[in-house]
Amino acid sequence: MWTDATCLSVGLLSLMIGVLMKLFTVGPVACYPEVLEAMGHQMYSHRSKEYFTLHYETVRLLQDFISTKNEVFLFSSTGTGFMEAAVRNCVRKKILCCINGSFGERFAEVAEANGVTVAKLAPPLGEPISSLDLDDMLSRNPDAEAVALTHNETSVGLINPLKELVASAKKHDKLVFVDAVSSMGGTEINVDELGIDVCFSSSQKCFGVPPGLGIGSVSEKAMNLSATATNKGWYFDFKVWEEDQKKGRGTPVTPAIPQIAGLNTALKMIERNGGKNWYFELYKERNQRIRRGIEKHGLSTFPRKGSESPTVNCIKAPEGVEGGAIYEKMRERKFELAEGYGPLKKKTFRIGNMGYIEMRDIDLMLNTLGDVISSL
Repeated sequence: MWTDATCLSVGLLSLMIGVLMKLFTVGPVACYPEVLEAMGHQMYSHRSKEYFTLHYETVRLLQDFISTKNEVFLFSSTGTGFMEAAVRNCVRKKILCCINGSFGERFAEVAEANGVTVAKLAPPLGEPISSLDLDDMLSRNPDAEAVALTHNETSVGLINPLKELVASAKKHDKLVFVDAVSSMGGTEINVDELGIDVCFSSSQKCFGVPPGLGIGSVSEKAMNLSATATNKGWYFDFKVWEEDQKKGRGTPVTPAIPQIAGLNTALKMIERNGGKNWYFELYKERNQRIRRGIEKHGLSTFPRKGSESPTVNCIKAPEGVEGGAIYEKMRERKFELAEGYGPLKKKTFRIGNMGYIEMRDIDLMLNTLGDVISSL
């Protein structure tokens, strides 16, 4: 039986782990103290006025943050749920997936698992998607109904030129799905200005909230396609979610109330501190601080220069050293970085700058990294 003393001990242990291990991961990330406090309140009914106030305020805050008047849904899932929803609601036969790494590949896998034919545009690892190549690919695949873009590919630490790519897809009158899981919150995304049809993210990345919440916007065109889609399932049916939201019921299923409260708090914190432009500058400053630090240690990032991610640096391990060895040594020093991913697992390691990170912790991490590199 759990006694009060046991619960207190477990709580203190969790607190000690959080204090001792500094997180520079690519998700889940360290959460803002205000977020954790907001999530710690007693539950209330998801059919109560308290929840409805929280729900619709959070939707409005997100609409403002990504500059859209489109429907914004709060799925009790990760971003991959939204990825699958985009395919099931909007694509009948064929999609073109732009692939820079493992998460672009995931979009293709999800589409294929749902019976959709996939055309792939995949430059060499470390290279961004070219709008000219996308234009050519669409000319050769006129039957593709949608283009799937991974805005920020965390497996290789690369960001794609979103504005140019969306414009290229729209020139061919295609739907555009944007996986913004590790970019939404870390860099500007103007959904309506660009014309993005489905733009989705997750709570456990740039917003510094625990995992469990998929967030995203859906255009009117995508909603109309959903209305006539067949075999799209129920849980991620855009029209089911739209109906409850428009009727004032929030969500059709029990939502992840603590995560929504945490996201609401994070968005208000951003507003209070200067708005989204302040937040983007904060991410830029953190990211560049890390990049300058690794260069001082004789290290370099993996992707093409000028295409580096603003939220995670993918770093080439020194000659003769596996990235996993650096990860383990840093973990021994109480810094949780991220290992290399997919084909780059042994050749790289990654340092994220998402969530709750202090500048002094970045400096401590970089000093420790220098000691680790010199010891290997």
